[in-house]
Parts: sequence; C-alpha cells; structure tokens
Amino acid sequence: MRHFGPCVLCVLVLLAGAKAQTANPTDPAITALSVMGVVSDLKADTRQVVVTTAAGTQVTVTLSDRTVFMRIPPGEKTKDKFIKIAPTDFTLGDSVFARGRLSEDRKTMPALEFYVMSKGDIAEKRERERGEWSKRGIAGTISAVNAETKEITVEARAAEGPKPIVVATTAETKFRRYAPDSVRFDDAKSGTFTDLKVGDQLRALGAKSADGARFTPEEIVTGSFQTISGTITEIDAEKKEIKIKDHPVTIALSKDSSMRRLTPEMVAALSAPAKGSGDLQEMFDKLPAFTLQELKPGDAILISSTKGADPARVTAIAVVSGVGPLLQNSQTRRATAVSLGAMSLGGP
Repeated sequence: MRHFGPCVLCVLVLLAGAKAQTANPTDPAITALSVMGVVSDLKADTRQVVVTTAAGTQVTVTLSDRTVFMRIPPGEKTKDKFIKIAPTDFTLGDSVFARGRLSEDRKTMPALEFYVMSKGDIAEKRERERGEWSKRGIAGTISAVNAETKEITVEARAAEGPKPIVVATTAETKFRRYAPDSVRFDDAKSGTFTDLKVGDQLRALGAKSADGARFTPEEIVTGSFQTISGTITEIDAEKKEIKIKDHPVTIALSKDSSMRRLTPEMVAALSAPAKGSGDLQEMFDKLPAFTLQELKPGDAILISSTKGADPARVTAIAVVSGVGPLLQNSQTRRATAVSLGAMSLGGP
C-alpha cells in the first residue's frame, strides 16, 4: 500500500489549513478538516467512499454535487497543476485526500474537495524513479567524512566487489535521513551534511566521473543501521515479537518488516564477498518470503534495524532466516551483517 509522497502531502496539508487540529492524535493522516489514505471501499448507491489511512483507520467520506474532484499528476506540487476530473474517475486502491469537516465521532466526513492520485500513476512514477536511481545512483557504506571539503568516501557496492568512491557534495545537494524503524523513502526526513557518520549506509543520485573514482550528487539518502544475529529463544505470535539468545533485546515486527529466507545461491554469494555479488538489493528482493508462523525456537536469524533510542527494543526492517551456515565463524558472520545492512537500505 503506497500513499502520497512527502511533497504532495505538504501541499495538501496546506490546502486543509495550517491551523487544523489533529482529530486523531494517533493517526496523523486524519485532522478535523481532512483525511488522507487509500480507497478501500466504494458505495455507489450512497455516494460514499471508505478511506483507509496508512495506520489502518477508516473514515467514510460522503460525496455530493458540491464536491470538487481533482487528480494530482505524479510529481506535481502546486494546485494550479491539478486536473479536474469526473466524480467517477477513481477506483479501489487509489490514494486520496478528502477535505471537509470530520464528524464528532471521527468516522465520517462530507467532502468539499476530493483529490486523487491513481494507483497506476503511482506505480508508473515509482518505476520511473527506481530506474533513475538504478542508472544514475550509487549505494554503499560511508568509510570517511571530510567536513572541511564536504566530501564523503563511500565503499560502494559493485559487481566486482566494494569500490571506494569520493562523493563531492555541493551547495545544491539535497540531504535526506531515514526515519527510525523505517527504510521507506517517503518516511525519510530532510537532513544536512552534519548528520553523516562513518558506518552509515548511503544512497546517492547524481553523476559519476569518467574514471568512476568521484561522484557529484544531486541527492543523498543515509541511515544508521544495526544488524543482530542469533538463535531464536522465544516467539510471541500475538504481539509479533521475537527474542534471541545472548541478546537482551526484544525484536518487534511491523507490517513493513521484510522477511526473507536465504537460498543456497545467496549463501554462496555471501560466503565469498570479495568476489562481489552484484546488486544485493535486487537479490534480496528476489529471495523467498516467509511468515512469523514459520519460525520456531532454535532457528538462526539475522535482523536489520535502525538504531533507535531504546536499546532494549528494536523494530525489524528485515528478518533473514536460513543463515545458520553463515554464523559459524566470525568472518562470514561479519560479511553477512554488512551485506544485510546494505540490502535493507530501501530506495525510492
């Protein structure tokens, strides 16, 4: 389920009114004057639309002849670029922003304005952005930061293995920082050069020099991650929590946690990191998925997470099973941890 990007969200929040009070303190997608989410049900006979927010809250939006319907083209940020549409020009799964006045029970809203970003447009934009970052992007681990020259040395991932690249930032470079417990690109916050730390995972979009040794970035996205490995001692399926041996930490799973099982081919690739393993993110995405119910005490797993404020509790970004052979010695354990950290860094 994918929702409006941060730029469009800012525009729509302004449209709703900067002083609008949050109607649901636990759900930022709902205010006294607006609701934002995905169309999960359509009731044509009553002209009602059920909008489900990213947090799972549902609001029934009632449409009328007074409602203004607009489509938001991908990437557009200003209202004068929005396109007027018919009341029927949206469908299940489309992202929407409805403006009106929320009822006292916070469950219904008559819509004065109804903005739509179709799921087809979103998918097309996402694919276009992914292609752009794949062709013009680099990813790797920060090995040095030079505050004086505003340059970053990155051990970039390449098919032939890690390769050092100097990333020379400029005054125009945009910095973003992944939010705690999330590698969703849309959740990343604005940042600065001073946020960068040795050991951070980095993705950058820009231009590489002819010899491949330097990179001029238009945008940099970074995050501070940690990888925990061990044997499962306890699973609480109801709370979606895992505990592992020798680590005093509770691992919580969310709806965004990615769970993948290593294949023999991936085990071989990670066992010989010096030879390179291609695009680790692409390989990770193709690994078979599994569920929490398939895990059991005694299984060896690797967990990737952001470094949060509470060291006793982390939310898993990625959980990888089938890693027993890789944890038998410190060298392969460390190489696998580094690779998992690189794989779990999400792109646009």
